[in-house]
Amino acid sequence: MSDCKQQILKTIPNNNCCSHAYMAVVLSNSIIDKKDNSITINLKLELLNKVVSILKNFYPELEYDIRENFLIIKGNIYSLLLDCGYFENSFDFSIFSSDCDRLTLLKTMFLLYGSLYYNEDNFKNSKGYSLEFVIKPELSQICVSLLKEFGFELKTTTRQNNFVIYTRNSTIITELMVKLGDSSTALNIQNSLLMREIRNSTNRQNNCFDHNLNKTLNASSEQLTAINYIMENDYFDMLDDRLKDVAMARIANPDVSLKDLQTILGGLSRAGIKYRLDKIIEIYKSIVGGK
Repeated sequence: MSDCKQQILKTIPNNNCCSHAYMAVVLSNSIIDKKDNSITINLKLELLNKVVSILKNFYPELEYDIRENFLIIKGNIYSLLLDCGYFENSFDFSIFSSDCDRLTLLKTMFLLYGSLYYNEDNFKNSKGYSLEFVIKPELSQICVSLLKEFGFELKTTTRQNNFVIYTRNSTIITELMVKLGDSSTALNIQNSLLMREIRNSTNRQNNCFDHNLNKTLNASSEQLTAINYIMENDYFDMLDDRLKDVAMARIANPDVSLKDLQTILGGLSRAGIKYRLDKIIEIYKSIVGGK
């Protein structure tokens, strides 16, 4: 059983009402043989140990035998069934009316039918966390109702012969985990999402930096081509002093941005520097085009 479920199991009270609420959900997933006066339960060992504890506390007259993930209860099972809301071959969960009992019903349904997992093929294709109840149709409506009672609206679908109640909303998942009693998992989810957001933000910044760097280098390359041609072909004197200053600054600093050129030159705005560099390119094109 996952650490998440182990933590939730620990939060189920051992009092009379909550113990029977837990048993009601467990028994609804068992084989009840009235002729043989027996109940067969197939669950994870930790969940079966909780059942044994309840039987010892409230039904010491009943016999039970635990084998791997099976528990067989024998004896006068009717008192146990009635206390758990079993009437006319079905369970009436409405007998558990207090908030504590209702929450225990929901916790137990998650223990039996719920799962929480991180849905990813690799980091780039990560789809985040998913939480779902894959539950028998006859229990689906009570599960949906319990979730709504505690303020949770999840989506629903069907999968083979089961009803699926699910969400991929990380906020809903963390709040639901806190409600179910596992604050540790909720905190881990929040930390994981925070780290993912930091990584994504860093990647976006790096991508933006790379884009701006490529843009700067491309612009610089065009400017250098124009300036070098003008200088090598004795057209440099055609430029006025303002254009010469900017041209020499670019030659001396081929890879820097306009912002950095602004610092180097001083007294000029970035728009002013760009205008002068564009003017040099325009002069270069006119010379080349005139030949």
